[in-house]
Amino acid sequence: MTQTPHGNGTGGRTALDELRAAYHEQLTQLATERDEARRQARRAKDEAAVARAELASLANRVHDLLNAAARHLPDLPAIEAPAAPAALPAAPESQAAPEPQAEEPKRKANDRRNARGAKRRPVRAG
Repeated sequence: MTQTPHGNGTGGRTALDELRAAYHEQLTQLATERDEARRQARRAKDEAAVARAELASLANRVHDLLNAAARHLPDLPAIEAPAAPAALPAAPESQAAPEPQAEEPKRKANDRRNARGAKRRPVRAG
């Protein structure tokens, strides 16, 4: 089966060929944008890891300085090292999670309903 141009001035390209070319161009553009987004995400992840390491280092340094100050100032209590570093600081009470609302009563296990809420009929064997 051969394709014949319809004399639309495209030099032998049909509308389907033009559509394919546009589609391919758009796919290429989307792939480029996806790859750039992945690179940015990797960079952000790496920067976050560095920031966490720097924060841990600063926390240790502050702890050492407070302990050194406690040795020289008798009314300053000695600071104990935290057992495990906190992943994120606790949220202030004003931003705390809202109180859990009353849950809907759970249905009985044998109360099977379809998407419209009507009970399903039991399946009869055989």
